Amino acid sequence: MQPFLWLHWGVERYFWALLIVMLNLLPELSITEQLIFAALVVCWLIQLVYWLYFLVRPGRPQLPVPDPSPWPPVSIVICARNEEHNLMEYLHLVIDQDYPNFEVVVVNDSSWDDTGTILKAFKLQYDSRLHLVNLDEAKQSMGGKKFALTLGIKAAKHELILLTDADCRPRSRHWIREMVRVKQEGKEIVLGFSPYRKTRGLLNKLIRFDAFMIALQYFGFASRGKAYMGVGRNLMYTKELFFRIGGFRTHYTLASGDDDLFVQEAARGHNVAWSLHPDAFTESPAKPTWGTWFTQKMRHFTTAPRYKRVFRWLLALGPLSYLLMLGLAVSCFIMHTLVLVVVGLLFVRWVVQWTILHRASRQLQQPDLCWPAPVLELLLTFVQLWLYIMNLIVKPQKWN
Repeated sequence: MQPFLWLHWGVERYFWALLIVMLNLLPELSITEQLIFAALVVCWLIQLVYWLYFLVRPGRPQLPVPDPSPWPPVSIVICARNEEHNLMEYLHLVIDQDYPNFEVVVVNDSSWDDTGTILKAFKLQYDSRLHLVNLDEAKQSMGGKKFALTLGIKAAKHELILLTDADCRPRSRHWIREMVRVKQEGKEIVLGFSPYRKTRGLLNKLIRFDAFMIALQYFGFASRGKAYMGVGRNLMYTKELFFRIGGFRTHYTLASGDDDLFVQEAARGHNVAWSLHPDAFTESPAKPTWGTWFTQKMRHFTTAPRYKRVFRWLLALGPLSYLLMLGLAVSCFIMHTLVLVVVGLLFVRWVVQWTILHRASRQLQQPDLCWPAPVLELLLTFVQLWLYIMNLIVKPQKWN
C-alpha cells in the first residue's frame, strides 16, 4: 500500500474510533468540557483536511515530461539595485545556462554603487546574451521595483519571461530547461522553488522552514486549481499574459505583490504549471539578522489585505485552527478531560504532518527541516502573528 493511501486509511479508521469514544464518554462530561472537547475535535479535523488536501501534493514525484520541440526562446529578467557584489558572484551562473536560445535582461535600477560598471564589464564579455536597461533616479521615483520590472519585461525580446533576483543562483546549468519543460500547451505560468541557503543557527533554520512551508502551500494550492502566489526569485510567465492583465496596474503602489498578487490575478486554474525538479531550483542567502528578516516579512504582509477573500480565509484557516487546537488541548489537560484521547489526537496530527513533510522535504531537498518541524511550526506561527500585528502599526519599507 502506498504511504499516502496508508495514511488516509489510518486517519479514517482513527476518526471512526474517535467517534465511538466520544459517543460513549461525552455524556459523562460537563457542558463546558463537552464544548471544549468538541471545539478541539473540530480544529483537529480542519488541520487534517488542510494537510491532507492542500499540502500533500508537493511530496509526490512529478511524472516525466518529454522535451519540447523546439525549445522556445526565453528572456530572463533581473532587477538590480546596488547589487555589485551579488552580480559579481551570481550573474555568470545565469548567463552560462545550458539552453539553446535565451537572453538575460538586467535592469540597473538607479544604483549608486558599482553596479553599472560591473554590468558594463559583463556586457563586453557577453554582448549577444546580455541586454542592459538603465533606470535613473528621476524615473525610479515613478515607482519602486514594479516599475523597473515592467521596463525589463517590455525590453525583453522573447515571449517567455523567467524572473529571478540578483542575489539568486540557479542550482544547475539546466535551470531554464527544467522550468520550460513543464510548460505544456495552455500553461501561461510556471511556479518554481527558491530555497534559502543553509547556514548555522536557529534563525537560518526558521527562515528556511518558512520558505519551505510557503512553497508547500503554493504548490499544493496550485495542484488543486487554486494558485495564489509564486516567488519572484523563480517564476515564469508569458509576456502576453503580463500585458493582457495590465501588469501590476491594480497593486502598483504596494511595495510587494509583483509575484503573489500578480499570480492571483493571472491564474485561471488550468493555466498554471510548477516544477519540482531540483535542477529548476534557485537559491539565495537568507537574511543574517532577526531585524532584517522581520522587516522583509512585514513588507510581504502588506499584500495580505489585497488577497482574494477565498485565499485570505483558506490561508488563515491553517495557523488559526492550529493555535486553537493547541490552546484547547492545554485546557483539556488542565481540566483532566479525556487526556489520553487528546494525546491521541495530537499524535495522529503529528504523524500526518511528519509523513507529508518527510516526503516533501526530500522532494524539495530540505531533509533537515522535517524532524524539528513541530518546534519550528510553533515558533513560526507566533512570530508571524506578532509581525502581522506590528505590520498594522509600522509602515513597511520599500525594496532595497
